Amino acid sequence: MGKYHPNKEISAVIEYAIEHGWRFEKSGPRAHSYGKLYCPESSREGHIVEVYSTPKTPFLHAKRVRQSVDACPHWSRS
Repeated sequence: MGKYHPNKEISAVIEYAIEHGWRFEKSGPRAHSYGKLYCPESSREGHIVEVYSTPKTPFLHAKRVRQSVDACPHWSRS
């Protein structure tokens, strides 16, 4: 079991986002999504990526979350 999510691929992508300045907030017990990732930009222009608890294909969901994190212009890639 991963540190942030029961699926290891999704947990790894959450850790990747946190290492690059993103913030993860786990949803409550009755929420549809598992949690949300917030980019470092704290204004209205900031990006939010939903992380699902039981996606149909966990590997593809992790890939899409990583692509969304990489596409965000509000964090430095260095």
